[in-house]
Amino acid sequence: MVSNRPNASLTSSEKKRLRDRRAQENLRKKRENRIRYLEERVEFSFVGKNDLLRARQDQLRNMIAAWDADEIGVASSVTSQQPRRLENVGPDINPRTACQCDQQGKELAATPNSVGDFEIADLNGQTETFTRTTGLTLEYAGADPGLGHLNGVQRVEATVPNLPLAIQLPELPHSSAVHALPSTVPAWCLVPMNEYGHDPSLMPATSPWLTRPELVIACPPVPAPLDLLHGTRRNYLANEIHCAIRRRAIRDAECVALGWLSYVYSKWRVSPNPATFARLAPFQQPVMTQIQQGHPTALDNVIWPQLRVNIIRNWTKYDFAELTGYLGCCTKVRWPWGEDMLERDADDNLQIRQEFYEVFTRESGWGLTSEFIDKYPELMEGLDVEALRSRMILPSEVE
Repeated sequence: MVSNRPNASLTSSEKKRLRDRRAQENLRKKRENRIRYLEERVEFSFVGKNDLLRARQDQLRNMIAAWDADEIGVASSVTSQQPRRLENVGPDINPRTACQCDQQGKELAATPNSVGDFEIADLNGQTETFTRTTGLTLEYAGADPGLGHLNGVQRVEATVPNLPLAIQLPELPHSSAVHALPSTVPAWCLVPMNEYGHDPSLMPATSPWLTRPELVIACPPVPAPLDLLHGTRRNYLANEIHCAIRRRAIRDAECVALGWLSYVYSKWRVSPNPATFARLAPFQQPVMTQIQQGHPTALDNVIWPQLRVNIIRNWTKYDFAELTGYLGCCTKVRWPWGEDMLERDADDNLQIRQEFYEVFTRESGWGLTSEFIDKYPELMEGLDVEALRSRMILPSEVE
């Protein structure tokens, strides 16, 4: 039988060459298609990157123009204004912000974001100013779960006399390290310098959640207290902080208080803006040393600004793991032992008690045990040690 195939008369070697030729042609086409696809992707990426850089350049240009305009206004009224204190222990704020507060006469609807005397100008005015200087849209968070009656901006000192007599907080002296910050620089955009060389032996991993900013930004503005106590699958940041804090032998009061402060600080650190900055307690605001000198991220969470400065300047002289271990276990919130720190709201959800919140968001609401003070006396420079020293408060002592 005679085959009708066109290559029936070809020898085996000719058939092999024909197959090889077709395979080479197919491979060449695939390679060309792949190169063409990659070129298109690169071109698209360049276009997107150029658009992003152009938009950022416009934002910076607008911000610089706004700063120039502010400098003209500051120069004309320099005798009536005072520079903002950066390394403050008290609730000093920018005079221009205080002026805006008086003019607007409104309060920012948020969770307990203002602590001490720190107050924020009207939401619309803040948003308009931020949008004008940066070209970005500012969104403020409303009520959040687990807070209940804590929503809204309140002045803490107005309610402090209602605290039990046994936990009246001591007066701590102001930090001696005070540097003036030009009023034209927004405080919320000054982030600490978390660099400490390239020697990995100097620094174990701390605050690992800051390496996942996209997950931190997606988390709620403030945490639920139960998430800090017991962990959660729904809030990445709260669960990471819970796991980190529970490595220490601390009671539930410190777990909630330190967890809350770490949470709001981390939200500001990965997304610096007026809204996240407003949620910081006054003592959490960065001091000049944090901005000028490289240091590990964990040191930004030290409660007392003066102690924070002392440790940042000398942390390489110590065993870092031992130092932070002592500090974590010896830092105590001035709250009676065994006293409830949570209460139920109208919907039967657990929330932080107002009194407890007012304690742990004040610098004087925290103390250090004698173990840390006696082990690191050189780090106590500039601090009132006896006012800082913590002692256990029993429920029976509360009148």
